[in-house]
Amino acid sequence: MKKILLLSLVSFALFGCGDNKVTKEYLVGKWDCVYKEYKSKYDSKLKRYSDYSETQSKQVIQSYEIVNGILLSKTENQKATEFDLDLIYNNLNEEVRTSMCNKRSFNQNLSKNTNNKFTYEQETFCEAFIKYPKTKILAVCTRIK
Repeated sequence: MKKILLLSLVSFALFGCGDNKVTKEYLVGKWDCVYKEYKSKYDSKLKRYSDYSETQSKQVIQSYEIVNGILLSKTENQKATEFDLDLIYNNLNEEVRTSMCNKRSFNQNLSKNTNNKFTYEQETFCEAFIKYPKTKILAVCTRIK
């Protein structure tokens, strides 16, 4: 029994617990990304939101590089812009007050699926006006070799 426990601890120490956090170094290179947008409308009769339905889809080649310690993101025909991972990881769930929406909920997630694939999800919801649809953006990016 002690040998099994020791083997488990050694395996855990060597292989970790499957960290799926995206890092600057992980992103460096070119990625083939499919961005999809979904909307969900409020049904006043059923008093709930409908299932999400896809409203838009596009494929983009995205590249990342680190220059002077700063991660830069560039898409086709666009200038490189700073991409701050801390802004994502420090603001996974956020509520913002706006004049039009009063309170807008904002949830996002960035996760590493494999060494060559990551997923970004973002969901927004206007709590003051249920007539506005919930919006979800899903991006799945695969490394270009």
